[in-house]
Amino acid sequence: MSNTRNFTMVAPGLHSSRRFLTLDDSRRALFFYLLTSPHQTSCGCSQIRPGYACADLGPGWPEPKYQTCLADLESAGLIITDPDTNEIYIDRWFKHNAKGSWKYAKAIQSQIDKIESEMLREKVNADFAETDLGQAAYEAGEAERAGERQSAANSQSRLTSTSYLRKGDPDAHIYRNVR
Repeated sequence: MSNTRNFTMVAPGLHSSRRFLTLDDSRRALFFYLLTSPHQTSCGCSQIRPGYACADLGPGWPEPKYQTCLADLESAGLIITDPDTNEIYIDRWFKHNAKGSWKYAKAIQSQIDKIESEMLREKVNADFAETDLGQAAYEAGEAERAGERQSAANSQSRLTSTSYLRKGDPDAHIYRNVR
């Protein structure tokens, strides 16, 4: 689940969040890493293998420290993890990241659909659906599906009304004169 985001919004209110302020420096650094790393996606859920995270964070981050800090961030209510898929969701992501067009909303929905963890996919999808952006994605998807159905119906009727397909039709001469 990689992404080529150029920008991440970090709400200034983070620095006054009780959940954040209870963390020590290592846990704060890990949270900032999870929030802003190149692994993060626009849906707030990224797949980060522990070895990659430890390498990105530097030599002071052996895997046991990473796992302990990750568990503490989850206990603080800042993230939700699925250790089976190595996916991490920034809880309340859409509280601060739910602005954009319906095209952007569709792109986010596409990212959500790629989340391997069923539990996280359901959580992220539910959080996204509660936003105006999520509603825009839903409406765009519905309009697209309706357009596909309409397009399929129109293409079938256009094909059957061509003179080539009606050659065997005894009333074909009627259709040729009607436009």
